[in-house]
Amino acid sequence: MNFDWIKEGIGYAASLIILVSLLMTNVFRLRVINGIGSVLFGAYGWLIGSWPVCVINLVIAGIDGWYLLQTLTSGAFFDLAPAASVGPEYLRRFFLFHERELKKYAPELTLEELQDSCTCLIFRNLLPVGLFSYRRNGPDAQIVIDFMIPEYRDFKAGRYLYRTKRMFFKEQGIKRFVATARHPSQPKYYLKNGFVRAAGAPDGFVNEL
Repeated sequence: MNFDWIKEGIGYAASLIILVSLLMTNVFRLRVINGIGSVLFGAYGWLIGSWPVCVINLVIAGIDGWYLLQTLTSGAFFDLAPAASVGPEYLRRFFLFHERELKKYAPELTLEELQDSCTCLIFRNLLPVGLFSYRRNGPDAQIVIDFMIPEYRDFKAGRYLYRTKRMFFKEQGIKRFVATARHPSQPKYYLKNGFVRAAGAPDGFVNEL
């Protein structure tokens, strides 16, 4: 049997996967996808007898794997700072700089709504990387936006908000968070962080504290 078409298919698939990886804004996903593409390209190099192609791509895959391991095992220091404590001008600048990305997750979001809600900046290793805002309705807190900039979307902030800070929110009288998914990535994010689907609301999620 002629396996040339299989070799070519692996080569094309590897090229396509590496191309897709370069379109990723999330560094973690970029490393994962790029690593898969590099392994396939290494296999392609071995199949066609090109050792330079094989070796360099396996080295690249190893580098991707090392960075992924560092990301998964390294600790990160998080802090939640009320917008009032950092000042309205800082919140305005953050909103304007990330407005296009923010509105992918909350299309109707305005700066005025953030100012009228309980809004906090999320810091990771002292870098401002996210925004968390909610409105109180008795014991419920309706999430206005739970946003991380693309480079830091690795679920660590979600664990910090809904697990590490759980008692902090309970002490404020919040018994549950209520959220509405407006972006395809949000259901997975909410479910991974302790939310369950709300009865009778296909896009609704609830996290009982």
